Amino acid sequence: MSRASHHPGPVVLALLVGLGSAGCSPKGSGSDEVGPAPVDTANQSTRADTAQAPSPFDSTAPPRPDTSAATPPITPPPQETRRDTPPAGAAKPSNEAAGAAGGGLKLSRLEYEGWRQYSVQCARCHGQDVLPNPVAANLLISLAPGGPIDTREKFIEVVSVGRPARGMPGFKGVLTPEQINAIYAYVKGRAEKRIPPGRPASPS
Repeated sequence: MSRASHHPGPVVLALLVGLGSAGCSPKGSGSDEVGPAPVDTANQSTRADTAQAPSPFDSTAPPRPDTSAATPPITPPPQETRRDTPPAGAAKPSNEAAGAAGGGLKLSRLEYEGWRQYSVQCARCHGQDVLPNPVAANLLISLAPGGPIDTREKFIEVVSVGRPARGMPGFKGVLTPEQINAIYAYVKGRAEKRIPPGRPASPS
């Protein structure tokens, strides 16, 4: 008895170990177990939507454009009606323009014969349709008023005798006086701009 009263340590130590093991034992899966708190996803989505939409009373939101005043449509200006008829007093096309457009102005028989003879005997040097050619003299200037051969007599003399110093032969034995006279009538009409360039219409 005296040995038990002097050594109470082992009994007390056993009691303490038993209580400690009971307090540290794992809990069962009963109804008293508390799990993590559920997350309210509906409230989170609502809060996200309300955070994104700008409040009408928010002073930091950008101002919206005023669409109350509509812009009127743009009406194109009326197009001017084209007139096929030329206005009164408009200049008529000249014979030069009519000939260039292929109008074929009718000539007299004498002028038409002069065009034929000129195209065969003179055009190679003085230019087709009496158009300027650097090889020979410009007959549009020579036969114009005030030109060096502006008369019929001067023209017939130059064509008949020629100008050997300038390389022009005489055509007295090649052309008859009637043919030379016809050439003069045609070239004179070209110099006076009465006859347009191009092939003329054959006289009836």
